[in-house]
Amino acid sequence: MNLKCLLSGSYGSNCFILSDKSMVIVDPGLMIDRVLREAQGLHINNLVFINTHCHFDHCGGVPDLLKALGGCYMIHEDDAEAVEKGLDEFVLAGLFGEGPVKIKVSKRLKKGDVVNLEGSNLEVIHTPGHTPGSICLYEPKSKSLLTGDTVFADGVGRTDFPGGSIEELRKSIERLIKLKETRGVKKIYPGHGPTADGDSIKKVYDMFF
Repeated sequence: MNLKCLLSGSYGSNCFILSDKSMVIVDPGLMIDRVLREAQGLHINNLVFINTHCHFDHCGGVPDLLKALGGCYMIHEDDAEAVEKGLDEFVLAGLFGEGPVKIKVSKRLKKGDVVNLEGSNLEVIHTPGHTPGSICLYEPKSKSLLTGDTVFADGVGRTDFPGGSIEELRKSIERLIKLKETRGVKKIYPGHGPTADGDSIKKVYDMFF
């Protein structure tokens, strides 16, 4: 599996492009031009867009990218209604000076689902707290964990937006600590900020909880 990081230098989210025989683009956010440059011209069997949660800085560019590149769109079932109906109290487009965004969901993800890259897999871990449908994605071969806005290199996701819960976030990060202990996490790829080694999950937990 190849993993390309498009790290944001602004308020936008990080985007991660994972490819084997198929390609998964996680949290393209508002990086429409950068994602197009990376994805166009590549010969792949399938293209999938996944959002780790429903906030606009992660999903705002998805409609334009689907129109330009095709493919299907996946998000956890607990955040799916917010993007399909453009419920801005949850999507938060207004915070970025934008109007509501609506995205047709191809597949509603749930805990334990596996996204097949035809050579490697991404396992869906439900980690509510930042939003009800927040997820992390685990790639077992490389022991890579895409954490969205659940946990960062030096912090945790906010819980003061609608649907947030500090208690749910605590439980979610405890599940990630257990994943690190039982299966190994070599590196985390957060929704904002720099990447970090897997030990940062426990360090951040101890710092905040």
